[in-house]
Amino acid sequence: MPWLFPGGHPGQPIGDSQLGIRLQKIGLQPREDRSAALFTLATELPAAILARMLGIHIQVAVQWQKASAGDWATYAAEVTRRTTS
Repeated sequence: MPWLFPGGHPGQPIGDSQLGIRLQKIGLQPREDRSAALFTLATELPAAILARMLGIHIQVAVQWQKASAGDWATYAAEVTRRTTS
């Protein structure tokens, strides 16, 4: 199966730095967009789920959640409403 973003070497994917350069050329800011996405996720998910889902350390997920003022109780209430509806 061919790579979605082929690299300079046959059979290899593009490197993250080269992909970042390409995205910047078309007006996207990958670092800022990544941070915004993590911030949003941290407001909506408990730290334990965020850590497992993204493969990050639980302490990092807790820091993101504290910075975003996320409340996992809101998440739990939302899940409860979904399963009972």
